[in-house]
Amino acid sequence: MNPPAGRGPHSVTVVTRIDRTVVTVTGDLDLDRVDALNSVLLGACSDPGAPERVVVDLTRLAFCDSAGLNALLRARLLCESNGRTLILADPGPQFLRLLSITGADLLFNLSGPESGETGERGHGTTRTAP
Repeated sequence: MNPPAGRGPHSVTVVTRIDRTVVTVTGDLDLDRVDALNSVLLGACSDPGAPERVVVDLTRLAFCDSAGLNALLRARLLCESNGRTLILADPGPQFLRLLSITGADLLFNLSGPESGETGERGHGTTRTAP
């Protein structure tokens, strides 16, 4: 197996606020890196007492393949089954194209940077996924 391409830092961070959990994806979201996102989204979408809104901040997402899209689709279903809402915030052109060509654009709640969904302001608890 080839090592992941070096296109910059890759991380998944979580900020829990009173009204939402914000999951920020940085770098590539592909088969080599999807496990961290799956782990974080499992908790955000199903932990008792977690906020009802789960926002995935895609502002810093450089690339997403089918593994990343599948993780987000699973999270959407998990959120729905737990009475929560999954929102994809500020997706870039590559991700929007992926949604469009797969038809998944009709399944997700999308928001732009002007919505304030990403949680850049205010206080919360931040952690980085392993």
